[in-house]
Amino acid sequence: MKVPDLLDVVDGRRHVHEVRRDERHLAFLAERPMRPGHVIVVTRAPVDAVFDLSVEAHAALWTFVHGVANTMRERLPCERVCVSVIGWAVRHAHVHLVPTTAPGQVAGLDGPPLPAAEMLALAARLR
Repeated sequence: MKVPDLLDVVDGRRHVHEVRRDERHLAFLAERPMRPGHVIVVTRAPVDAVFDLSVEAHAALWTFVHGVANTMRERLPCERVCVSVIGWAVRHAHVHLVPTTAPGQVAGLDGPPLPAAEMLALAARLR
């Protein structure tokens, strides 16, 4: 199975429904949306993951995402735009924006609770 490649989209080798672009980013409708209006924002430069971006490029990405999300809220029937950055299956920095009108329309991130000792140890490692 071929690993999804966003460079095909950025370089115009794969057709998508573009909604916005600038010199560093491209926003397009997801081909398999979680909900109608689901947008993917991708960096035009081939960077593996969002947190591999420089501080300046990271800030520029989120500024672009902010503009796209606000347009979605203005023009689509949605109360909130949910954000997802997974960064595992597709090895190219990108952000998912999903318009929603009610809770539960995007899967949550809850797992089973951890034991208190494990939570303390993790918190200490991350301080």
